[in-house]
Order: sequence, then C-alpha cells, then structure tokens
Amino acid sequence: MRILITGVTGFVGSHMVDYLLKNVSEVKIFATRRWRSKEDNIRHLFGNEQVDFSEVDLLDRGSLQRYIRISKPDIVYHFAAQSFPESSFLTPVSTLTTNIIGTTNLMEELRIAKEDGVCNPIILSCSSSEVYGIPTKDEVPITEENYIRPANPYSISKVGHDLMSQYYHKAFGMKVIITRMFSHEGKRRGKRFALSSFAHQIVENEKGYGDGFIRHGNLDSVRTYNHINDAVHAYWLAVNKCDYGDVYNIGGDETCTIGDALNLLISKSTLPNLEKKVDESRIRPTDITLQIPSSEKFRNKTGWKPTKGLDDICEDLLEYWRGVL
Repeated sequence: MRILITGVTGFVGSHMVDYLLKNVSEVKIFATRRWRSKEDNIRHLFGNEQVDFSEVDLLDRGSLQRYIRISKPDIVYHFAAQSFPESSFLTPVSTLTTNIIGTTNLMEELRIAKEDGVCNPIILSCSSSEVYGIPTKDEVPITEENYIRPANPYSISKVGHDLMSQYYHKAFGMKVIITRMFSHEGKRRGKRFALSSFAHQIVENEKGYGDGFIRHGNLDSVRTYNHINDAVHAYWLAVNKCDYGDVYNIGGDETCTIGDALNLLISKSTLPNLEKKVDESRIRPTDITLQIPSSEKFRNKTGWKPTKGLDDICEDLLEYWRGVL
C-alpha cells in the first residue's frame, strides 16, 4: 500500500506515520515537508526505508505534480496547513493562501493524475471543528448539520478547504472524505497550543527556569478532548469505512473548560502550588467556545470509540516536555 501524507512534520502527520508503520503491513509512506521545516517530530523516522521524505510546497504546483507521479498513492492524508488559530489573526493572508489555495492546488494535481491514469487515491481531507464557530447552547452537541459560522481567519480558511474538498468529489468523482476533528492533544503538540503551552510552562518551572506562574488567555472556553492516538486511529478507519463525499465529526468523550484542563495539569506537577496569571497577549480578538461534538455518525459508520482521555493527555504532555527541556 502506498500512502502520501502532506504535512508530515506536524503534530498529526508525524503521529499518522507512526500509526501506519505499526499497524499496516507492507506500507510505503511518501511524506511531504516544506523546505527548512522543523525536524523534531520526524527525526525518529530518518533511516526508515518505509518512509520517503520530499520537499513539497502546497503553493508550488510543480513540486506537487512531481511527487504525486512518483508516489502514485492509494491513499492521501492531507494534513498540511497553517493550523494555529492565534497566528491567523497576525497573518490572515498567508493562512488563507496556504489552507485554501494550497488545498485546491493539491486537489487539482490529484484530479489531473486521475485523468491521466496515474492514480485515483482515497483522499482524507482534514478539515476542522472550527468551521462551526461559536454555536448557541441549543445547538450542542454539534452535528454535521450545524451552521457553518467561522469566527477567525483560521476557521474561515478551513471552510474554504472543506468546501473545495467537497467540490472535487462532486465535480470529478474523486474519492474524497472530509473529517472535522475536534480538540486533539498529546505529545509533540506545539507549545503555541493551550494545553501544550501550559505543560511546557509547568515543566519549565519544575526545572527551575520559570517564575512560579503559568500564563494563560481565556480559560472559560469549553472543549471536548480527544487523545492523538485515538485521532490517528480514527483517520485510518475513515479511509477504510467512510463514504466518499461525506463529512464526519470526530471527537472525544471528555468535555470541560480550558481552565479545568489547566487545573488537572497543575495537579500532576511536582510543584502543585503554581499560580495562574492572565497574559493579555494570549487573549484572542474572538474566541471559539462550546466545541462539544456529536461523533455519532462517524462512530456508527466505523465502530470507533476513544480509548484514552484527558488524564492521559495531561500525562503525555508533561512527560513529553520533561524529556525535551
């Protein structure tokens, strides 16, 4: 089986490779990375003959065309994106360009490859729960039928990603499956994301680098958390069991405020008396809340259910940063 993964250096992409190598026999993985992208998440894969790395940019159609025709994939996992909502407030144009134009470029090259008889892969297009924006209380749990009302440049860009993916199935019969994953966390999560940022700060304090404070933004937003191991397992089930052209919510079982998650992280520290401190630079112009999913459609289709929870996420994040710092 030949599998093309865009965005392998990222949090999800690197974990997806680990899952495939462990669980899929006779797999060859073709992994795209941007020039000078960080190697921290994939260094353990260097030298593995089952994984081929290539410098490919979603905004460079030539590099996409070349690698698609080299890899001739049976499956494509499209994870590459500007994936940080907070950065999108500072760089809205590059966020929109990467996530909408980049996705369109990929779909176009896969369409041409299909028409040329090169390959006709199953395409898992990774959208986001952020497309739903801020639902009203009577609209949760969020189903796939909820209104699309994005609330920041990142979520707007993922609406474009999402709808373009649906278009390529409807217009050209491409085997596209769209997933809208809700909050998913675990080791290797970048420290710009809330829970990983908290864990990073906690470990800094444990090792004597901090000042006794954990800086944070809005702690009242509600999230439903899913462990990264369960997330990548869900992505594997999606390409094997879900319907082409359809959209699926995927989310965990544990719902709480970001503040509750921070309290759990602090309780697991060797310094349980750490203090919380508001950092105005971490307050977003708009903040999405009530991210509470209904994954019933996906679970009924695949039989998937989470095996890990928020406690496991917190343990993994702290263990990860203790090993890095």
